[in-house]
Amino acid sequence: MSRSCAALKFWVTVCALCVASCADAPPEPTPEAGPIDDAAAQGQDSASDTGDPAQRGGDGGLGGVGGDGGGSLGGDDGGGSLGGEGDDGGGSLGGDDGGGSLGGEGDDGGGSLGGESDDDGGSLGGDGDGGLGGDDAAYVVETGAPIEGDAAAPADTSADGSSAVDAAVSDASGGYLRGPEPSRESAAASGPYGVMSFTTGFRDGPQFGKATISYPSNATPPLTAVAIVPGFFAVQASIAPWAPFLASHGIVTITIDTNSSSAQPNERALALLDALETVKAEHTRAGSPLQGKLDVSRLAVMGWSMGGGGALIAANATPALRAAISLCGWESKKFAQNQVPSLMFAATSDSLAGGMSQGFYDSIPVSTPKLLFEVQGGSHEIANNPSNLSGQIGRYGLSWLKVFLEDDARYRKFLKEQPTGTATFKSTLN
Repeated sequence: MSRSCAALKFWVTVCALCVASCADAPPEPTPEAGPIDDAAAQGQDSASDTGDPAQRGGDGGLGGVGGDGGGSLGGDDGGGSLGGEGDDGGGSLGGDDGGGSLGGEGDDGGGSLGGESDDDGGSLGGDGDGGLGGDDAAYVVETGAPIEGDAAAPADTSADGSSAVDAAVSDASGGYLRGPEPSRESAAASGPYGVMSFTTGFRDGPQFGKATISYPSNATPPLTAVAIVPGFFAVQASIAPWAPFLASHGIVTITIDTNSSSAQPNERALALLDALETVKAEHTRAGSPLQGKLDVSRLAVMGWSMGGGGALIAANATPALRAAISLCGWESKKFAQNQVPSLMFAATSDSLAGGMSQGFYDSIPVSTPKLLFEVQGGSHEIANNPSNLSGQIGRYGLSWLKVFLEDDARYRKFLKEQPTGTATFKSTLN
């Protein structure tokens, strides 16, 4: 099916649903929230961050038009740049060897995100040889207290006044092991860390709209990060419950709006990668609560609906990413070049993206870790909240990031268990 036909089908389905079931539409998911900080409710920075909103920080920023586009995303040596339209295709996103480039209309541009040709999803953006292809949301800012009534953090206090629950122990594989041995229950519930969020002060990326960065206030660095984008005509609030959940388990999370609510999957892929550039810049931005606390080589992407398609597009063209999660993703492409471990949630009663995730899964190489989790009777929104399906959505989403983003093998056992209430469950995990 061509992209134009797929898009037309999507629009027809959306219109039909609006007419037939508008009155019965499920309410928009709300964030798992602690007390709302008054300053944050007015758009202020709850983390006492006084940095310049325009400051990019980091090793350069988003590569500009012309030249090789400075500023890298991820990678120990800062490999390559994000963006740029120079002869070398704008450099690469992360990785020591600079595998795959984002944007760029250059001659070399190997692995670049651009173009809509073929079905392998290896390109992102317009119809040529690459190149780069809003709305208001409710922002809930967590306090430093543990969320969801979890036990208070220990009183150990570091030099900067923050309380550290535990150390990020690096094992033989270089991964980060946080906290005690996880259980099925602990992996499905809020984690041991307090959560704080801020909505101003960070780099204003050109590829996305408003954003919220949530982070564990008392976890010992280095910290990993994930970017999450919503779907067609949706805003941050639709996927917001993931932010405090993941942050409470030690993972920095940036949720974003798109510049246009009707942005297509390729544009949402660019938004995700640009959001990660913003997170990376926080590592060096003076005054940031994350200054000096990030491992900028450990980054992941997530998205719902067209945002899920965007997450897989970004992963397909950006092998430096550590993990990708699609929440009932919508996209007409396939992902034969994807080397990034990818988890796909799906649902049998999804009238918008039903059946698409099976095609995604089959197109991804068997050499790439992948998992398909299809909920029996679930709707298009089934994976938008980690508490859904008795917490199983959260357990599998968190475990995927723990195993592949943080290299914490203790969570692998949860990914091998057959969840209840599924129509399809298959993976390439050993």
